[in-house]
Amino acid sequence: MKKSTVFIGLMLAAGLAQSAFAAAKVPLLKRSAVMQCADRKIELKGECFKQDEIAGLSCTKQRLSISDAATGQELGSQTFKPVPLKAGDAYPIIAERLSDASCVETPGKEKFIVIMMSTGGNCAQCEWQQLYTWDGKVLGSSLNAKQDPAIGAALKGTESKKAKKLGEGDLYIYAETD
Repeated sequence: MKKSTVFIGLMLAAGLAQSAFAAAKVPLLKRSAVMQCADRKIELKGECFKQDEIAGLSCTKQRLSISDAATGQELGSQTFKPVPLKAGDAYPIIAERLSDASCVETPGKEKFIVIMMSTGGNCAQCEWQQLYTWDGKVLGSSLNAKQDPAIGAALKGTESKKAKKLGEGDLYIYAETD
């Protein structure tokens, strides 16, 4: 009898703990932003939540896709990975936040998509430009420009006075209101 009472007590405690944990989870909000540059559609979709003492929303899922605007065919994508869950976090959090995006044709007639990224911090590695090819592949970032001359040259081309802007927009999905 004593064993069954202890077992029932443990089961009840586990059930209450699970209910408390479920109640502590904040709801996920589906967010998306889309823009078009020439014949490219650039879309960011995420599942985000309000985290205590953090400005804006934090995302636990985030996926960028680059598609042919005429056919709708996805050319490339990037799924951002969350950092491991920490004690007290409701969900794993993705560090990268995307914001301003532009499509540029360099003086050499190469087309690139440049997206501003950040972690929300205030350091040399907290903000950077992510560079994508016109067919949607990740080429690299301004953080790698010194180690990879091709990335450095491509970024320099996109910033040239002779470069042609094909479009620009904002992929920021972290505002607390729609």
